[in-house]
Amino acid sequence: MLLSPVRIDARPLARPLAAALFAALCPEAAGGELMPASLKDRLYFFSGVDIARDTAYGWAGMAWAPFDRMDREGVRLRGQAGGGHYDYRTQAVPGGWNTGEKQEGEVLAGWQFLRGAHALALYGGVNVVDNRLQYPDPGNPDQGTQFGAKFVVEWFYRIDERRTLSAALAGSTADGTMNARASAGWRAFDWLDLGVEAGATTDWLDESARVGGFLLIPLARQELRVAGGWRWSSDSDDGAYGALSVFMPF
Repeated sequence: MLLSPVRIDARPLARPLAAALFAALCPEAAGGELMPASLKDRLYFFSGVDIARDTAYGWAGMAWAPFDRMDREGVRLRGQAGGGHYDYRTQAVPGGWNTGEKQEGEVLAGWQFLRGAHALALYGGVNVVDNRLQYPDPGNPDQGTQFGAKFVVEWFYRIDERRTLSAALAGSTADGTMNARASAGWRAFDWLDLGVEAGATTDWLDESARVGGFLLIPLARQELRVAGGWRWSSDSDDGAYGALSVFMPF
């Protein structure tokens, strides 16, 4: 396994990311001029892909402020879908490695609080997770389709015109997952932000952590973010990770 390349099925990841990149590079064609006035400044889209040694995952989603602008305090509604591929160690299958395909979706409702330079968003809702394993694994509860509750907490702080901090915490009862991440950014130029990031994830079987850096490039009203670093995993091999994401407010 140490000498084998990671097997990645890019098909479930390509479509949402391609749409996101098209929207970022062509905002006038992607809806900037076609967006109804009732949705102007009340909607944003996001999409991305994350790849490490034994895992690849892509996601896409949107958030909506139904009663006021996105930069005001108030109700938020959000939906997201994603999917990907992963390998993990287990003694329950031949060769000691198993492969899983994961698909999931969520629908959340929440509130964004604004206090000076701080923004805090709290979400709660439902999600569904579907895991299909290459070989049956009696010790792995992440098999088949599972429904559960999910919460998300997101915090953003603008220290000054050039420096920002952000953090997020999320958890789901569908697969026992908890995820935390934090980042610090600095605007080096008008066209480029530099930063560092760290994150940790735990579920029923696995614990992982990562530390890295990122580049954020503003494109018109959109933002393209490229990140990379090192990832540690309790049920897989440690190695580098890379991520590409797009944020698109309208």
